[in-house]
Parts: sequence; structure tokens; C-alpha cells
Amino acid sequence: MYAIGLMSGTSLDGVDAALVEIKEEKFNLVKFITLDYPEEFRKKLFRNLNNETAKLAEISALNFELGDYFVRAIDKLLEGTNLKYSDIEYVASHGQTIWHDPKGVYGAPSTLQIGEASVIGVKTGITTINNFRCADVASGGEGAPLVPMSEYMLYKDDKKSIILQNIGGIGNLTYLKKGCQINDVVAFDTGPGNCMIDYFVKKYYGLSYDEGGKIALSGKLIEPLIDYLKNDPYLKKTPPKSTGREYYSTSFMEDLVDKFNLDKEKKEDVIATITYFTSFSIYYNYVSFIKDFDEVILSGGGSHNEYIKKTLKELLNKEVLTQEDLGYNSDSKEALAFCVLGYLTLKGKAGNVKSATGAKSDAILGNIYYGKKN
Repeated sequence: MYAIGLMSGTSLDGVDAALVEIKEEKFNLVKFITLDYPEEFRKKLFRNLNNETAKLAEISALNFELGDYFVRAIDKLLEGTNLKYSDIEYVASHGQTIWHDPKGVYGAPSTLQIGEASVIGVKTGITTINNFRCADVASGGEGAPLVPMSEYMLYKDDKKSIILQNIGGIGNLTYLKKGCQINDVVAFDTGPGNCMIDYFVKKYYGLSYDEGGKIALSGKLIEPLIDYLKNDPYLKKTPPKSTGREYYSTSFMEDLVDKFNLDKEKKEDVIATITYFTSFSIYYNYVSFIKDFDEVILSGGGSHNEYIKKTLKELLNKEVLTQEDLGYNSDSKEALAFCVLGYLTLKGKAGNVKSATGAKSDAILGNIYYGKKN
């Protein structure tokens, strides 16, 4: 059977869509695309991720507008495949995280992803699963990371211990020690991935991202800034832990601008320093909480950043691979992961990994909109 996984991540670049063929619980990627968001829509999303600028009316509208973008992503994905809506068994949509507060800092523990599933289901007739994080939070977990279940199913190895490091807007890792069982899986957010880099590249260069890490490679470290960032309290938190743009927010970054007078520094030096912090945060979590591993495999947009790869190799003194080195696609991993989680949901099986999220119980993840095939 065929299924589709959809992901809109913290980088806010667009909808990642993966077409997957499933045979005997083997998940084979058939096609992957990204539907880019227009700049004005991206700005609207971004301001509604920040407590200071979010508007209830816009969030309500965005919930449905994102549903439409997800349908467009499905249409683009199916182009040239000879597959129709009726050939797709289900859609598993992560949606777009607007707010993530699993510790209940603002009240009850909560998480909110938007991108209305009924818009997808009504317009395509395909059964759609969304809101994957809520059941884990209701079970006392962080609601993140959720990718580890799929990584355990797809990557576990009896001969070596592997770290799978995703670098999207936020960085997150999954550690699979050799011969591990599901309760041995370790996973958590390592800190910023691309979110801080993208913010400063936009601020100082008017670009969406630092392609290939070229700007960072041309700069030098601002030592007082990196010394300060190395003491970021999130890094020192003991797993299970998760974070997002509600922590690495516009206010967080503009406070750095003011504190270190960054507008007076060389632009390329700011980008180099902020990018180094992403690499350092990953390294720090490895040596503090993992220690013993044989292989690091990168995925996500940050896996294309040569500065990140270079500094990680230097800090770890180990070979750092990408999904492409193994014949896979670095950008498709999360969309594929939610396809796996959707499969488990429809089978009535738990999709969370308690050792990763800190949940008190196994949880069947997601809400289901049962479609009517066109």
C-alpha cells in the first residue's frame, strides 16, 4: 500500500512530503518533495510562533490555510506517479508546531500543532492522522522527540552504536546502542539547529539560509559571544528534554544583539559564531549524555551546511556521515518518520518511546479523520 507523510518543521521553509510504499512493515521512500512557502506566508507563520506577536485570529486562519498547503503538497507529490488520491491508504501529517510547553510553564502541560486534518481529508478523501504529540504530553511526556520509534524500526544495528542527528530548526538526536531494544533508545533535542542561523542570515544578509555554510566558512568566532552561548542552560538540562522556538525566540536572539553589540561586528563573524554554537550544542550533548558511540549520521537541512559538518568532525574527532552517504535522503527523514507513526496509529500500536519523551505510559498517537475515498 501507499501512504504519505507530511512535515512542516521549525525552519518554516515549506511542507516536506514523502510518498512511501509499505510492504510487510518495510517503508520504502518512493518520492520526496518540498513545497516552499511564499515569503509573506512564512512571515505570517513566524510572527505567530512568538508570544509577543501572535494573534488568535491569525492562528485560527493559519490552521485552515496550512491544511490547503498540505493538499497542494500532496498534489505536487503525486504528479507524474500515476497514483490518485484513492490509491493512498492514509496521510500522516505532523502539522506546524505553534507552541510547545510540555512542562506547563504557562498552565497545563501542552503542545499545539496546526494544519487542519479535516481540510486534507475533505479535499482528498484520504484518511488523515494528525496531532501526534498530544497523547504523549497527556501521558506525562515531552511530546518530543517522536522520530525515535521510526528510527528504531529502520536503523537498529547489532554491531555498532549509532547517533542519528537531525538538524532542522531545532537539533535532535536518537541514540541506538548496538543490539538495543525499544526501551534502550535514547532521544532528545540537542538545542538550536538552523533556527538561530537562519534568523541572523535573514537579519544581516536578507537571505533565507546560509547555503552550504558559505558565509560561516568565511567568518571568525566572536569569543565573548561563544563563551556566553556555551553556558546556555538548555544544554545542561538532563534528558529527556525538548525545546523549540518558544525558547530560541526572536527575543532570545535580539537580546544577544544588544548584549554583544552584534550590529557593530562583521556580519560573517556573527554567522560563524552562531553556526559554531549549533555544532557545539550537538557535541556537548554527545559527550555529556551519550559518551559511547561508533557512528554519527546527519539529516535535515543542517546536514548540507559544510561549516557544521567541519566543526562537528573537529570537535568529535570522528567521521560524520550524512543520509546521502548511506544512499538515503537527508531531507525526507521526518516526513517518512510520521508516515511510520501513522501506520502504527492505524494498527492501534503505541508510537512514543517512553525513554525518549519521559512519558509514564505507552501511547497510541494522533487523531484520525476518516476519509471517504473519491
